[in-house]
Amino acid sequence: MVTPIIFGIANLNQTESAIPLEMFVSLLGIVLFTPIFQPEQKSEIADVVFPKCVSMNVIYLIRAIYTFFFLIAFIALFGVFMRLQKSDVTFLMLIGTVANAVFLGSLGMLAAVLTDNTIVAYMIPMVYYMLNYGAGRKLGNFYLFSMRTHNYQPKIWLLTTGMILIFLSLLIERLKKKMK
Repeated sequence: MVTPIIFGIANLNQTESAIPLEMFVSLLGIVLFTPIFQPEQKSEIADVVFPKCVSMNVIYLIRAIYTFFFLIAFIALFGVFMRLQKSDVTFLMLIGTVANAVFLGSLGMLAAVLTDNTIVAYMIPMVYYMLNYGAGRKLGNFYLFSMRTHNYQPKIWLLTTGMILIFLSLLIERLKKKMK
């Protein structure tokens, strides 16, 4: 919401439009995906929720799915807003932004399930995000800011890896519940 204030989004070409999409809008994935397991991290809530007839695995999957669709909707709305501001935003750029957001969010989600600590889970994707400033292109196909150079191949890697990490997080959470 503050991206238009921090970074002007009017009359941008494709290269310039990639900057706010990759640097600011992509962070939404961290905010949305990381806390999927948070409510049940408190033992009092877990004791009430887990005995219910609906499996928590189904609940987590539903949360992940509606989070994914909300993320797509928000990024699409932001893209429409940028287009209304006469910026050159393509559909491919929006998909690239979704890929970044899903990847960063899945890192947070995996960290949340492994640590049972949401604060730490927020830190892991932020550290990776900052690593992209320092290491940059050395990250190869996992470089978050590749749209500035019109290279969309890393976005395929980021989206695929992000989806795998989300399903891995759900699987690990399921296995943790079975072991308890």
